[in-house]
Amino acid sequence: MSLKRQHPLSPIDATTAGKRAEGPLRKSYSKSDARYWLVTGRLFRDHGVADYSCRFSFKGRRVQICLKSPNQREAAKKAAELYGKIVSEGWEVGLADYRPEENPNKLSCSTVGELIEAAARLSSVRPQTLKVYAQAFRCLVAEVHQITSDNKNDFGKGGTEAWRQKVDAVKLDSFTAADIVAWKNERIRSKGGDPLSKKRATTTANSIIRNARGLFGRKILPFIGQMITLPDPLPFEGVSLEKSGSARYISRIDPFAILTTAKQELADSEPEAFKILILALVCGLRRGEIDNLLWRAFDFGNSALKIETSEYHQLKSDDSAGVIDLDFETKSLFQGYRSKDPSGLFVINSPVDPKQVGIGKGPRYRCNSEFSVLIKWLKQQGVTTQKPIHTLRKEIGSIIASEHGIFAASRYLRHSDIQ
Repeated sequence: MSLKRQHPLSPIDATTAGKRAEGPLRKSYSKSDARYWLVTGRLFRDHGVADYSCRFSFKGRRVQICLKSPNQREAAKKAAELYGKIVSEGWEVGLADYRPEENPNKLSCSTVGELIEAAARLSSVRPQTLKVYAQAFRCLVAEVHQITSDNKNDFGKGGTEAWRQKVDAVKLDSFTAADIVAWKNERIRSKGGDPLSKKRATTTANSIIRNARGLFGRKILPFIGQMITLPDPLPFEGVSLEKSGSARYISRIDPFAILTTAKQELADSEPEAFKILILALVCGLRRGEIDNLLWRAFDFGNSALKIETSEYHQLKSDDSAGVIDLDFETKSLFQGYRSKDPSGLFVINSPVDPKQVGIGKGPRYRCNSEFSVLIKWLKQQGVTTQKPIHTLRKEIGSIIASEHGIFAASRYLRHSDIQ
């Protein structure tokens, strides 16, 4: 018994369009041949649209184009002509006749700057979080496109703004997921055979990717697509993070010795730095929480410190809210500071106007100078981590975990889960 193999479609010409062939092989046509596009699936209609569309890739860019014709043969001819024109004359020339009518509310082209602007208008995340997303994305794009500047960190003389303008002008379709993967691998490989350096590079690369793709958040992406033209596929589609090993904290400092020394060296000479140290090391507060902590958060009658969103600070998440029990010494310490400043609003005194924080070229923190004093002192005490103040928060979590378990530590640090 013999079986007759039947293929879905044979090569189609003008006389056999739409008919199935029974031959064992299908002839191959190039994309610049109309018969290529008559194969089932290569032309399609979007839901509710009469005209045919097609998709194809060329030189790392992939597009979907409406061919403006409900006739299959005519659409196939247009697709072939379009592909040939793009190959011979480039994307911009080829697409000129097929661009959809511009929506008056839609930006004319998609650039890094336009994406950041659209995300800023649509995202509900904290302004500081959005700023981190934008910084990470600009960093990634600049390194992929090798946009460098000797004075990119020169805020005062405009060097930073000039660098930012160059990066913001980069089109979103000028780099692909493959470029991002290559960038990630090169960043890690550049550290050679040093395992510690490679681990740090991996952590940094993962952090940049994780934050940068926050601009393409699932909740706001459909609305961003209504404001600007997004590339298809998106830049981070399919890009995975590297395994960076365990993130479990390992203590390398003596927090009790640091606390004792701080009482001797900071309590009187640098009271603001000392307050910050106590709030981080004893109470486990985050830097942003310390920066905007109001005196009204202290409930001295019940020996408690209430962490909640205020008019000056939005918490990292709903789980970040909580009540911290104060021991007698910590309560007495801050009662003493309060008695010296009975009309003050913020626990940490700073001359910076809180309304200017995080806006434009304003500082990220209200207490930047006070944080700097403490960081310098901590480094002298051997706290050489990248984020010394956050290390203090990790220390109290480590102490509680060792004495009362990881769940108690998670609750004290107000984490959303024990991860």
